[in-house]
Amino acid sequence: MSKVPRRIIFEWTSASSLFSILLLIASTILIQLFLLQYLVNRGLEFKLFIIDGLAIPYLYFPLIGFVAVMLSSWMYLTEKRATILAKPGTNIPIMILPVKMLETAFILLCMLTGLLFLPYVLGSNWMLGISFSIQSSIPALKTAITGFYESFSSLMGLTPIMKFFFSNFISFLIIACTAILIGRKSRRRIQRR
Repeated sequence: MSKVPRRIIFEWTSASSLFSILLLIASTILIQLFLLQYLVNRGLEFKLFIIDGLAIPYLYFPLIGFVAVMLSSWMYLTEKRATILAKPGTNIPIMILPVKMLETAFILLCMLTGLLFLPYVLGSNWMLGISFSIQSSIPALKTAITGFYESFSSLMGLTPIMKFFFSNFISFLIIACTAILIGRKSRRRIQRR
């Protein structure tokens, strides 16, 4: 008997959905706060906005947008990946729902962490030492490594606020585009069968 595409119906208010949403929101905020702390230690100005005695840092305002992008990407991917191949008449295991939701949250959080911190890891003194030791041991890579770090040094010379803006803008743009591509690819593959 052949397998046919079957749609899983998600209950967005179920315990597994709410747990995935809270995990995604908390992790996104923690990753952003870690990046902010990193950049503040390297010269990013930390100004406060005071409302009725409550002091809120200006840099915390974009967190709402970052969380919105992550949640919308998570909802889109979870919904698009909700079609599975199963034999007609078989019951879909109930554990597929939480696994699909957590898997999507994990993919998005890994992408966010990698995209936000990779430029800073590549520009660190530790990575520079490793790349130049590779360059001295493998001379064929000398022009590639030197060219990469010459172009990369101009980006690392930006002001901390521009680094914060570009890191977040490019990271969230890539996450949203990747979510759209993964969602379209999985839907197209199932429709062909």
